[in-house]
Parts: sequence; structure tokens; C-alpha cells
Amino acid sequence: PLYCFSQKLFTIKGNGSGLKDGDKIFLQYKIDKGVVNDSVVVANGTFNFKGKIKGIVRASLYRNQNPKYSDEMYDFVHVYLEQGNIKLTSKDTLLNSEVTGTPSNEDNSELKVLLHPFLEKSKLLNDPLTLTAEDKKDTALVVKAKMDWYNYTNSMVPIKLKFAKTHPSSFVSLVTLSEIIKDSHWLDEVQLAFAALDPELMSSTLGNSLMTKIQLGKKVSIGMQAKDFAQPDPNGKIVRLSDFRGKYVLVDFWASWCGPCRADNPNLIAAYKKFSDKGFTILSVSIDHSSDKAAWLKAIKDDGMSWQQVADLKGADNAVSQLYGITVIPSNFLISPEGIVVAKDLKRNELQAKLASLLQ
Repeated sequence: PLYCFSQKLFTIKGNGSGLKDGDKIFLQYKIDKGVVNDSVVVANGTFNFKGKIKGIVRASLYRNQNPKYSDEMYDFVHVYLEQGNIKLTSKDTLLNSEVTGTPSNEDNSELKVLLHPFLEKSKLLNDPLTLTAEDKKDTALVVKAKMDWYNYTNSMVPIKLKFAKTHPSSFVSLVTLSEIIKDSHWLDEVQLAFAALDPELMSSTLGNSLMTKIQLGKKVSIGMQAKDFAQPDPNGKIVRLSDFRGKYVLVDFWASWCGPCRADNPNLIAAYKKFSDKGFTILSVSIDHSSDKAAWLKAIKDDGMSWQQVADLKGADNAVSQLYGITVIPSNFLISPEGIVVAKDLKRNELQAKLASLLQ
């Protein structure tokens, strides 16, 4: 199949007992020129969208929540826009609806069936994104919720990788691999699965983007000599990675505006307190922009990050993030006293476990 061609017509018809008259359904998807937003109102238990699309695009449908103005979405479903008639059946919520009718949506339905046992297990977990303000006061609860959710999402990755390998011509496989690579632990597996995809997928816009991420992820690998760099600290003093030779140093990439980064800082603080007198330190590299300098300094103080901080305040163009191929934050690299990369993207209790094996 070809994935880059002239615009073709798609239709979406939704029905089912889960749709109530008056419900507003929002459709959102990205194209080269930006984001497309559309909406319709449910009437007689049904809704309809139609439009033209170039190739295949993954879109999202939301009920009664306009994605332009709301960050937290509770009832939504992904739909693959492509030539043909797409059918959505909702027995209760959009989230649990069945989407069929075109090849990519049929493939996605197959993947959802494979993942269903894992999704059922998720109902027994505390989703960190839905914890109440009262829950968030319990630090132990928050840490456990994040760890459980991280382990849960990782438990599904082998199923997703197998799906991609057995569906090399499916656009769903390409989208799935693009999501998995956000956790660089799976970089090698994603590279292998990507190499087995059909050439048309690999050369598509999304395919080229994934290839770039794979290449960037390979810039700094375990076993390589860490690339030295120099950047100013908050006072303008130049700090070099080589200044820490003789210690294990975690080079941590973050930003003041990055929620997951800030949420992980308590784990870094715990590791720093436990191992800083045993030959371990942290060097945090912020990708904040110059306009965010005040927020950067405030975050350092508010989060109690007492170790070395640097930034060139060029945002995503930070020279060190470019040197290390950073495409997502938080990201980190653990460097040995000899300057060798011994681990990367250590999350939550993984950092302390690694340090314990190296220093105790």
C-alpha cells in the first residue's frame, strides 16, 4: 500500500446506547499545516463526520470536552482517518467504543483485543493523573502509583512489539513504535521492528520522524565514552562534565515546565542523599529558554535540587541536548568515574538500585 497520495474522502459514523442526544463530539488531528478541530452534536443517538485526508492520520474523538481548552480528557478514543467509511459503536463510553470499517481501524481493534487483559488490570491501579489533591499529599502513595503505572505500561510493550513485527504493512505498527520509543529502554527493540516494516511506511513522514529519533537515540549508548561539554551555572560560572571525573555522575535533562521531570525530582533527591558521600553526584541540564530563567531558578529552589545545575537557556536548542540526542525529557545518563556511560534513562527506584550495585 502507498501512504502518501492525494486527498481521499473519509466518513465517521457513530452510534450506540452510550451516545446521548445533545452530547457534543469533538474531532482533533494534526496535519502538516497544524491542528484540525471539528465538532458535531449527537442527534437520534448518532453522529457523523466527513472530510478529506492525505494518507493516514491518527485522530482523537472526545465527548463533551473541547481539546482546545481542556488538558485532562476522560472520555476519548483514537480513530485512524483514512479513505473509507469508519464505524464507531459506543455501548457506554467513547473510551470503550469499537472502531471498525477501514484497514487501520481494524488493525487497531485487533491490537486493543491483545491488550485487553492488561487494560483490565489497570482498573486495579491508581492512575497518577487522576489522583485527588488529598491523595497527592501522601508522598508514598504518589510514588507507588507512579511506579505501578510505569510497570503496567512497560508490561504491554512486548505485546505491542510483537504486533508490529507481525503487521509490517500496518500504519498502526508505525504509530505504536513511535509511542514505544518515548522510553529509550526499548530503543534497540524498536529499531529492529522498524527495520522490518514495509518500505512505504519507513519512508513516510512519520517513518522518517521515527528514524531520526532512533538515530538520535544512538548518539550516546551504554559503553561509549561520554561526550564532554561545558555550560554556565545559574551564576554564569562555566561547569564541565569532566570536572566530575572520578565520581559517578548522573547527567539529567529536565525543564521547569516539565511535569514528569518535576515529579521525578524526589527520586533524584533520595538517591543524592543516600549516595552523594559514596562517590555519586548529579549534573542537571535544563532545556529552559531564556524567557523561563526565573521559573528555572524557582524550580531549583522549590524542588530542593542542591546539586550542580547548568543551562545555556536556548530551550530545545540547548547545545548539550543536541550533543546527546535528547528528543524527550526527562532523560538521563549515568557516567562512570572513568567517563563511560554505564546506564541511561534510569527511572524511579532504578537509579538507587543501579547505584547500590555499583557503590556498595
